[in-house]
Amino acid sequence: MSARRTSPFRVAFLVIAFATSTVLSLSQPKISVDKTKIDLGVIYNGETKKARVIIKNIGNDSLKIISVTTSCGCTTAKRPKDYIRRGEQDAVEVEFNSTGFRGKVEKHVSIVTNDPIAQTTEVTLTGDVIEELQPVRNASVIWLGAVPKDKEVTQTVTFKNVSGKVITLTGYKSSSPDIKVEFGQKTVLPADTVQISFKVTPRKTDYLSEQVYLATDSKKQSQVPVRVTLIGVNPN
Repeated sequence: MSARRTSPFRVAFLVIAFATSTVLSLSQPKISVDKTKIDLGVIYNGETKKARVIIKNIGNDSLKIISVTTSCGCTTAKRPKDYIRRGEQDAVEVEFNSTGFRGKVEKHVSIVTNDPIAQTTEVTLTGDVIEELQPVRNASVIWLGAVPKDKEVTQTVTFKNVSGKVITLTGYKSSSPDIKVEFGQKTVLPADTVQISFKVTPRKTDYLSEQVYLATDSKKQSQVPVRVTLIGVNPN
């Protein structure tokens, strides 16, 4: 029995199909980043740390940046231009706001592109958030509970100077005029403590969450953030 002969037209079709698929596979964008892990090192509570991720297109077609997202509202990422041509590069500017954090932290930035092999590229940020004036019992948030509207309440918090140097309190800033702060003393010696009173008068019946910054003369941590929260209720 004679072998079945392949039609010249079928051979030509297969050759064209193979060549087309080869060209298409070669004409693809390909993302490359200069780092996937960033160590921000030691960060003082309230400090903002910046980092940069370089994106390069090492493929043969334009790389489309579909989205750049972060795992937490404390981390922001400025996306690069929408299209990166082959051989070109751009950067993702990242900022981490450490306010309210303490200890080891890990955050993530996700870069989504039209790279068919790696559609999502993840970059991990790590750091160690520390303080110079540390609240005793590690209370990072002052919760006052339900407070009658227009009634002043006071919460006193003890802070310990763990910096190893003398720290002087120079004032405070508050996101609300309804919060006043009084210092038991201005100068805090190493390993010493200071009593700080937070006086709050809610002016509405609603959930209140405000940020207070204790100002110091320290070059490392010039502001110590404290969050004050409560629920304003109608008086009896």
